[in-house]
Amino acid sequence: MRMKLGLLGALACVGVVLTIVVGSSGVARGDDGNAINGRKVFLKANCYICHGGRGGGGMCPSLREDRPDDKNVVRDGTESGMPAFENILTDREIEDVMAYIQTLRTSREPTFTHWWEAVPTQ
Repeated sequence: MRMKLGLLGALACVGVVLTIVVGSSGVARGDDGNAINGRKVFLKANCYICHGGRGGGGMCPSLREDRPDDKNVVRDGTESGMPAFENILTDREIEDVMAYIQTLRTSREPTFTHWWEAVPTQ
């Protein structure tokens, strides 16, 4: 009986932690956006061409090392060559991309590779 209660308590703790990390909707969220949708937008908008498939850089900066926290960088572009996405992505999509970038190198980072496929469940 004591072992059953201990197991039940451990499972309850895991459930609380998952609820905090993943959120009540079951979707990984950053501060202001949805990281899973952000990963989809990152792939669909071809951000990976310059920033690498997992944001590790290429011909552009690594987003895994130096995560921008200003969504205006995505919206307005940069003088060093990043195009503006203001007329390409919605404000929600930009917030989601920023949420995805904030999850890089964390346990919450979505890593699927095909934006058009359903997100694998764990």
